[in-house]
Amino acid sequence: MRIVIFTQSIWSIPSIQQLALNKQIIGVVIPQKDFQNQEMLNEVCNNFGLDIFRWDGKDLEEIGEWLTNLKADRGVSFGFSYKIPKAIFASLEWGVLNVHYGKLPKYAGAAPLFWTLKQGEKSAVISFHKIDENWDAGVLILESVAPIFPGEPYGLLASRLSVLAGTELLKALDKLPLSEGEVLTPNESPLPRPKEEDLTIDWKSQSADEVEFLVNAANPNYSGAITTFRGSQIRILEVSPAEVNVVGIFSPGTIVYADATYGVFVLCADFKYLRINIFQIDGTIITGSKLAALGIRPYEQML
Repeated sequence: MRIVIFTQSIWSIPSIQQLALNKQIIGVVIPQKDFQNQEMLNEVCNNFGLDIFRWDGKDLEEIGEWLTNLKADRGVSFGFSYKIPKAIFASLEWGVLNVHYGKLPKYAGAAPLFWTLKQGEKSAVISFHKIDENWDAGVLILESVAPIFPGEPYGLLASRLSVLAGTELLKALDKLPLSEGEVLTPNESPLPRPKEEDLTIDWKSQSADEVEFLVNAANPNYSGAITTFRGSQIRILEVSPAEVNVVGIFSPGTIVYADATYGVFVLCADFKYLRINIFQIDGTIITGSKLAALGIRPYEQML
């Protein structure tokens, strides 16, 4: 195999390392623009002596010449923001395999893992599929499934999946020349990147489970779930289910108990409780216990 990876994602690093140790990867394509974790990706590639091509997503002649000179026979797209055109994937003998952190076509789109967690799925799926002209479509080569642990946030789950992808990718690449598998129907309504309204807690309608799913889905890539407290927008990064024995009349979103020892507890729409473990307020990350010690009191409201 002479593989080229198209990526800008830190989660592709275990796959790059695995392929490099097997001497199956010859180059990496990254965006021409600056992106998060760029230096880390560059360092990994340099350590393994891999050619790096910075591509603007438009110039087909230059990247085509680079692929030809490397004698690449297949590609892997892993967290790459540009759509790879037919002129590129058709020029490779075995095409391009995409690594998608979501069940297809259900979780097609740019943020599949966010929506998987927000919907409260019990497991996460890595879809390995041979791409065609459509987004998140083509031929499904392999699916790998991993359980989602209770309370697991986005960052931890993505890290676990990246390790799994590093081993499962080898199986998918072996199957790629066969091009046998389910032909994926393009999803005409792919899920978008989450907007502010998708990240905002609705205390009046969301159950404790739904709030927890949202908080986990938003940590850390989206800086936590959004709520309003004392007239200011704050972020919640971690919660846990709780049993609370309190007396009083409370509406959803109300703080029912708060102290420096046990922390902050909030009532949800299904009249179950969550302990708010970690907040982000004005750029400061602070525990619920610490915030209670600073003056949060019962009957205050989150909106």
